Amino acid sequence: MREVEAWLLADGENLARFLSVAVRYVPGDPESLVKPKEAMVSLGRRSRKGAIRKDMVPRRRSGRAVGPAYTSRLVEFASTTWRPEIAAERCDSLDRAIRCLRRLVES
Repeated sequence: MREVEAWLLADGENLARFLSVAVRYVPGDPESLVKPKEAMVSLGRRSRKGAIRKDMVPRRRSGRAVGPAYTSRLVEFASTTWRPEIAAERCDSLDRAIRCLRRLVES
């Protein structure tokens, strides 16, 4: 699901800090990306932390699109650092999803 990566990319400041990359490398309009997963892997590749690179970037000639602990790293970011309210300001689809969930909870 490409929305997940776009939603996480939308909290660029915290994602940059989590991945240990410069914030200027985080795409400014994540919902416009055709392949946000590739953008996320690219950020992992730029990380100053070897563990992030090892976890998120696929090994050469592995045939995989992501590294061995890619999903675990995204779950860690989402559960500890990600700010959905900030991300929703930059992602219309996330904003709509949050509003829909709020309506469901209220009814």
